[in-house]
Amino acid sequence: MNQVKSLFIIIIAVAAIQVSAETAYRSVDEQGNVTFSDHPVSGAAQQEQVTIDAPGPSAERQQDARRRAAELQKEASQAGASRAPARAARKETARQTLQDAEKGLEDASQVREGDRIGTAGGGSRLKPEYHERVREAEAEVERARKQAGGER
Repeated sequence: MNQVKSLFIIIIAVAAIQVSAETAYRSVDEQGNVTFSDHPVSGAAQQEQVTIDAPGPSAERQQDARRRAAELQKEASQAGASRAPARAARKETARQTLQDAEKGLEDASQVREGDRIGTAGGGSRLKPEYHERVREAEAEVERARKQAGGER
């Protein structure tokens, strides 16, 4: 990212240097003294706006700036390309983790032997341990979804 910023700054600097021209004011007071300023001088007997063309960078400096910009652009594209496989691997790992968590939730939701307790009326109900197991599996799925970027 810093390389992209550097490239942008170099391009802007080269463009700014090539079009640099400044406005100045030439003022003459009543005694004939000439003053140049970046703003109009109050009380001047005579005043005119002048444009000062600043010399642009030498051809050599322009060439260096273009060469450096090309180098930075190449480095930035290589850095982006080298990160792509790692990014894809992380994404695949996150997807696999999510699939595993969803399978774990499915397994945790299955009522197993010993998950029920008898009631006084002759029926049965699920034990608190069953509900805790399912809550933990649901939390694991939620963590995996966040890691995968909310996919699915």
